[in-house]
Amino acid sequence: MKQVGRLQSIFRHPVKAMRGEQLTQCQVDAFGLYGDRGYYFLDESRNGKFLSADVVPALLGYTATFTEESTSQQYPEVYVVAKDGSTHTWGESLFAHVAETAKRTIQPGRSTPQEGGKNWEDHILLVTDASLREIARLIGEDELDPRRFRGNLVVVLEDDEPFVEDHWIGKQIRINDVVLQVNRHCERCMYVNIDPDTLKMNPAVLKTCVKRHDNHFGVYASVITPGVLAEGDAVYVSE
Repeated sequence: MKQVGRLQSIFRHPVKAMRGEQLTQCQVDAFGLYGDRGYYFLDESRNGKFLSADVVPALLGYTATFTEESTSQQYPEVYVVAKDGSTHTWGESLFAHVAETAKRTIQPGRSTPQEGGKNWEDHILLVTDASLREIARLIGEDELDPRRFRGNLVVVLEDDEPFVEDHWIGKQIRINDVVLQVNRHCERCMYVNIDPDTLKMNPAVLKTCVKRHDNHFGVYASVITPGVLAEGDAVYVSE
């Protein structure tokens, strides 16, 4: 395997579609980052589809973190801070708050470690610093927050080549004792237009992804070998 970079950042989203938490290290199980998207809401107005920020951007005004240690039987309790400063655990006060924000009927859900979190495609989404800088350059920004792209892992590359991750598809990645299989591109939606802090919209982000890279940004990978990874770990790709 060839070293292509190092792991810069780890992001886990305990509640699907909400802002998540940045970690210095994380357990990876058979489903991805342990607990990622372990909690979620269904949108009863859309035939029970997942409630998502592309439909309700204000969901990104909620920050969700885990409050306890990992267990094999159930995901830790989640702690949520709303944009108005109110704090909630997983219960009726949060459910009512989210329903009011979303202006629709919702159904809360909670997975178990045996089921895995509710990911859109594959277990883990990877993005690179060079690709982030390329999109930022094209829209005239100094930088773009990686949280716009909901990646789990941000890789700092040895060589500053935008979208080199395209060449990882079909290959394996090793980070510490974790082995991943890279399977496909991530196709983007208006989610990426939302500033994760201010919630302001910038349509140029998605338009630029479409024009520059066929509406792809980042790659999805599934877990072959679980383990633990940490910031600063070397990232290797099979040749």
